[in-house]
Amino acid sequence: MGNLPALPPAAARSCGICSRSVSPAPEDGAGHDPPARENSAAHAQRLREVEAAVRDTGTYQLHEAELIFGAKHAWRNAARCVGRIQWNKLQVFDARDCATVEEMFGFLCSHIQYATNKGNIRSAITVFPQRTRGRGDFRIWNAQLIRYAGYREPDGSVLGDPASVDITELCVHYGWSPPRGRFDVLPLLLQSPERGPDIFPLPEEIVLQVPLSHPT
Repeated sequence: MGNLPALPPAAARSCGICSRSVSPAPEDGAGHDPPARENSAAHAQRLREVEAAVRDTGTYQLHEAELIFGAKHAWRNAARCVGRIQWNKLQVFDARDCATVEEMFGFLCSHIQYATNKGNIRSAITVFPQRTRGRGDFRIWNAQLIRYAGYREPDGSVLGDPASVDITELCVHYGWSPPRGRFDVLPLLLQSPERGPDIFPLPEEIVLQVPLSHPT
């Protein structure tokens, strides 16, 4: 990531493309009321709020502390994930108020900056608005935020990453002009409820790459 400074968990951040700053959710809900204890008055009140919201709208919104608790424990209970030992260190970024695809890109750039951390990787999750009935989704078409392109050649071979051929062709279809090299970082293909898929190239300074050379 070059000279990109490490971003402490308590600091607000922005990717330099989106003017929207994002503050990470406090760990373990610090600074917010924790999820109510079962059978307490606060728990009973919260249940009434949830029931009323589901009755009126068909869904309900988690409080931030509930979101953090749920995300961490979902990872903790993912039995097939070898990395879940780090579940309590998961940094949860609440992006549920994201309104545009440009804001979405800003959140994702911030996520990359925090998680890569100049190579000292940190676990993080960014949560976007939930799916609602009768409305489109916020979607990331890429399988991974950072991946190399793959180009299908006339002879059937692939230049670049064979696993990325389909998403590369989609990016080209939606307007990306690729340099057609072996190690071209794919742009993000993002979609919001009000806008179809759009191309967002990642800034070079936030993409952590390792230079490799063969001894021969």
